[in-house]
Amino acid sequence: MSSLQTRDEDQSSYPSTHEYPYGEAEYLEWEDNAQYVKARPIGLRLLRAVVAVVILAAICVIGYGLARTWFGAQLDPDGDPGEALTLTIPAGATTGDIGGILEDRGVIPNGTFFRYYVQWRHGDEEFQAGEYTLAENMSADEAIEMLRVGPRQIEYGEFLVPEGLWVTEMVPRIAQQVPSVTAAELEAALASGQVTPRYRPDGNNNWDGLLFPAKYFVEEDITAAELVAKMNNEFSAVTGELGYGGAERKHGLSAYEVIIIASLVQAEAKTDADRPKIARVIYNRLRQGEPIGIDATYIYGAGDRQVALTTSILEEPGPYNSRDYDNPGLPPTPIGAPGRASLEAAMNPADGEWLWYVLADSDGNHFFTDVYDDFINQKNLSEEQGLLDG
Repeated sequence: MSSLQTRDEDQSSYPSTHEYPYGEAEYLEWEDNAQYVKARPIGLRLLRAVVAVVILAAICVIGYGLARTWFGAQLDPDGDPGEALTLTIPAGATTGDIGGILEDRGVIPNGTFFRYYVQWRHGDEEFQAGEYTLAENMSADEAIEMLRVGPRQIEYGEFLVPEGLWVTEMVPRIAQQVPSVTAAELEAALASGQVTPRYRPDGNNNWDGLLFPAKYFVEEDITAAELVAKMNNEFSAVTGELGYGGAERKHGLSAYEVIIIASLVQAEAKTDADRPKIARVIYNRLRQGEPIGIDATYIYGAGDRQVALTTSILEEPGPYNSRDYDNPGLPPTPIGAPGRASLEAAMNPADGEWLWYVLADSDGNHFFTDVYDDFINQKNLSEEQGLLDG
């Protein structure tokens, strides 16, 4: 045989190495084909990366657009400004406070965005306190522009309500002084139930004695309901300050009954020094079960300041008959509008045992006593001096 081996001979007999012109070569042995993957073309991988970038960019663009639309709506809502409204910016209000007020009233959609927007665009800009007329559904820029103009200039008027008046006397007097209201509107406001007096008992619709008499400064376009509320609020403030909430604890009477006493003091007293003394006389007579015997109750009951207090009128039974021994006590309502001094006197009467008083001089001072004969003697003297009517 030839020294050369044929191709079909068992190749396992080949040695692991062969001699080549350039040296020895080894066979490579693959231990685990699973460690290797099939290579893919570079172009396919690049395409997928580009698609991913495009999708991500599209998501960002859409998200940005939606965010921008939403953010924009917080500063400039759709539609035109709506109904005009009036609001007040209090003194010392911050930009955040103002944003909250505007949002609560529906002027702008978002008070927080308004605050940041003002700080971003306008720095530490401050707006004046006062009353503004804006509109619902405004943009932040529109609201800022209106706030920059400043609060509207309010024109004020004034009216005076003297102490001691009945409501029937107050109403026409106020209507004459305040052009924006009429007597009929004031009467309607009092009867409407929109304003409720603080101490008036349930079921009682009488307003006498519950509107504080004073000089008031009001807007020239004030409404009847606003005017009534203002006078009622002032009365509540004064009586609250004077402690009327503790009337029952202090005097055993309701706050309304003490107000009735204050109205009696208002009708009788001519000087501030006498007011606490007259209040004490009323308390003393009530405590002893004696009629209070004040003529002003008859005048109020008659509804006529000029009524002649004849014997027949003074003896006529009725809720305002203050000499009725069969029905002693206070009249059912105040008989006029007590001022502050009378309200204070009724709440804080003087100390004394007096049961009677009578006008003693032309300056309006009264004589007080707990002895009936002394009262009669002074009454006769006062009549001789022309101090008493009739």
